[in-house]
Amino acid sequence: MKTETVHIRISPEEQERLRRIAGPRRLSVWCRRVLLDELAGGISIAQELLALRQELSAIGNNLNQIAKRLNTGEQVEIASKLPELDDLKARINRVLGRVR
Repeated sequence: MKTETVHIRISPEEQERLRRIAGPRRLSVWCRRVLLDELAGGISIAQELLALRQELSAIGNNLNQIAKRLNTGEQVEIASKLPELDDLKARINRVLGRVR
């Protein structure tokens, strides 16, 4: 049974933005779910997204190194990295599917 209340003050613009984001759901229900980390998947998704961001950063660094080597005329073998990129893409899509 819900007996307690939480009061916050927001501007009319903020309230309209929250209503837009909440969509057809009641604003109070949506806010409760967001505040309790039920809607976005909670801390586990945040940690997973951070790990994915770190992996993407590492891949970006590797791509920059590859581009630099290619620009100097060096031969570079990148086919072995494609499965790794496909795996990362699949993981990102799984996480995003849980957030939506």
